[in-house]
Amino acid sequence: MKISILLLSGGLAGTMAMTLFLLLPRWLGRVHVDVIQAGGSLVVGSGKPFAFPVGLAIHIAMGIGFAFVYSAFLSLSSLPFNALTGLLLGSIHGVIAMLLVSILIMEHHPEPRYHDRGPSTGLAQLGAHMLYGTIVGSVVALLR
Repeated sequence: MKISILLLSGGLAGTMAMTLFLLLPRWLGRVHVDVIQAGGSLVVGSGKPFAFPVGLAIHIAMGIGFAFVYSAFLSLSSLPFNALTGLLLGSIHGVIAMLLVSILIMEHHPEPRYHDRGPSTGLAQLGAHMLYGTIVGSVVALLR
């Protein structure tokens, strides 16, 4: 199977799992972690009804793109792309995302409702990226 199809498949599967991971607490009413909505409203403006679909489209595109970025990083080493290396890259990516979400969204978002989310938002980002990397690596390794 061509590597681009492997990465596309892995990126989609990882993004779907990550999206569910981020939305499930919100749907259960436990934690209001709405990073996708917040990201979309950064692009289209505050209070717009189509902020969620725009945020979701950006999220999916970035999820596919980062599968290719992970592959590029691993191609610089002799490490295979599998669940373990995906988890490693997802952990690094998650720490960076956790910091960016905390700074860009939680502190500087134009909508005040995103300012005080507490550590659960950052930790959800870390966990979601770890899950993403593991699934992307697993799908690539299984389909290869």
